Amino acid sequence: MEVRKIDFWSATSMVIANMIGTGVFTSLGFQLGDLHQGFSLIMVWFLGGLIALTGAICYAEVANRLPKDGGEFYFLSEMFHPALGFMAGFVSTTVGFAAPVAGASLALGAYVEGVWPDVSGKLVATIVVVGITLIHSFSLKFGLLFQRISTLSKVLIILAFVIVGLYLPSKSDITFLPNAAAMNEVWQGNWFVPAFSISLVWVSFAYSGWNASAYIAGSIINPQKNLSRSIILGTISVTVMYLLLNMVFLKSAPISELVGRKEVGLVAARSLFGDKIGAIMGGIISVLLISTISSMIFTGPRVLKTMFEKMNLWPRLYTLSKHETPAGAIYFQGVLSLVLLFTMNFESLIYYVAFTLSTFTLLTVIGMMKMRIKLGKPTGYSAWGYPVTPIIFIIMTASVAWYFINNKPFESALGLATSLFGLVLWGIINKRKTT
Repeated sequence: MEVRKIDFWSATSMVIANMIGTGVFTSLGFQLGDLHQGFSLIMVWFLGGLIALTGAICYAEVANRLPKDGGEFYFLSEMFHPALGFMAGFVSTTVGFAAPVAGASLALGAYVEGVWPDVSGKLVATIVVVGITLIHSFSLKFGLLFQRISTLSKVLIILAFVIVGLYLPSKSDITFLPNAAAMNEVWQGNWFVPAFSISLVWVSFAYSGWNASAYIAGSIINPQKNLSRSIILGTISVTVMYLLLNMVFLKSAPISELVGRKEVGLVAARSLFGDKIGAIMGGIISVLLISTISSMIFTGPRVLKTMFEKMNLWPRLYTLSKHETPAGAIYFQGVLSLVLLFTMNFESLIYYVAFTLSTFTLLTVIGMMKMRIKLGKPTGYSAWGYPVTPIIFIIMTASVAWYFINNKPFESALGLATSLFGLVLWGIINKRKTT
């Protein structure tokens, strides 16, 4: 039985918290290995925001038609076939939430280690995953309160950092105006040049999470109204913050100090404020990742719960506790996150997550067009700019996925293998149910 206790602001905080996390605080250092012009770097972040917004607009229509927990598991089961839905749900649980929890925890640990070198980053990451898992398994009400406070704190701190960073004199010679060198990085005959494509991969990961509230549609009060608003408002808000935050990072320190650094926020803070205050700011930035980890630990188990409840399998994973939390599913995801935390390196983890998730968001938007053709325009919210918005999303997401297959074969193969394992698992479960 669905418990609708999540209001509009809580749903929006889930979107913002899911999006603002590992990607924006780590991506820039890796992008600078290939792009060096301020305009081209900001353009790639703008383009990433545009892709996310077109996806958010489409997902809002899908969630309006199918307002239940489960995200792609529920959507693709209804749009295409339960086997595809189970594959998507399996990927959401393993890659979509458990892996990003591990990645965000590793990034948090790297920031803490950068401020206090004697502290083990992996130990900090482990403590954070275990602690937040326990918080969300304890009580729905307490978990939502923790999420709203941590997200509000994150937004206020980022805005303060942006305002101060834009006000202080630049410490680099970077310019955000278009020039010949920048246009060459962006276009060079076509925009799919390797350097730009690599950066777009990192940016796509940074924007992942724009569909967060769709996973908990069955828990949102008045989902036909609040769900679409939370997805779109959250995505637009994060896009604006990302553009401003990256401008501050780029003007705060020489490019040479940022290249290849995972903890770019810490480098920027030290350059802007000096070592002592910068270290404090770096510590604060690391704390901001707690909100991201919290939102994924809250959201992911709801997908797992919906999957196993629908299949009437392993009741401990979908039974609600007396405090209205799917505690069994939360513990399961927590253990999986810890396994990934200790078995994969950060960069491979990011590529693995970005490719695998893009495959199922692409299929969901294709399914949205299929439903529009079959059922017509829905009552209530419908996608703005249809059919242009879904077509833009499909083309751009397919292009990034194609780049992955050609340039990151190991991570792409691992993502496809994870999906196929989900299909095999679905077949085994269904065979046992029919015998």
